[in-house]
Amino acid sequence: MKKYKNIVFDLGGVLIYFNPKELLSYIFKDEQEIPQDLWLAPRTREWLEMDRGMFTPAQVSEALADRFPKDKTLQFIQSIPAYLKPLEEGLKILRAVKALGYKTYILSNMSQEAYDAICKETDLFSEFDGAIFSYQVQAVKPDLDIYQKLLETYNLDARECLFIDDLEVNINAGKALNIDGIICQNHADVFAELRALKVLD
Repeated sequence: MKKYKNIVFDLGGVLIYFNPKELLSYIFKDEQEIPQDLWLAPRTREWLEMDRGMFTPAQVSEALADRFPKDKTLQFIQSIPAYLKPLEEGLKILRAVKALGYKTYILSNMSQEAYDAICKETDLFSEFDGAIFSYQVQAVKPDLDIYQKLLETYNLDARECLFIDDLEVNINAGKALNIDGIICQNHADVFAELRALKVLD
């Protein structure tokens, strides 16, 4: 009998391509225009408040004004949705586990603006058995609340779930609730780990 029944996917870095440095180079053709360390803005508490559904993009740029120019932060935020594209390597993993009958779910920190933009470009989300987005539940990874919301909403046994995320801190949070995980830094390595865990043949 297989240990896992449910494969849970993060989006950014797993199923969706997002490289802040690359995006900034695309937005600002002259690298001299790029504020130092603006690429780190998505890791700030203020940005997470937007993903939590508590801040608008304008409020984030205002809150970060002591670190980055407001107009450029806002331009960065507003440019992201159009830049988010599916990762074919991640989609191959999704198709492989679905073909073997596993239930699939999304657990993602995402603002409503990004969610709406992706929905306009692709029907990716319809391929899953369920999804929890941070802006919908006012909780972000690695807060345990968002993991518990996934388990409760879809009546999942944590021990039957395997979570794939690109950040170790998010994987470790899941483990605190008995959700096993794989850190996605290279999709080929994820395939190898799935085979080692007997998820894939």
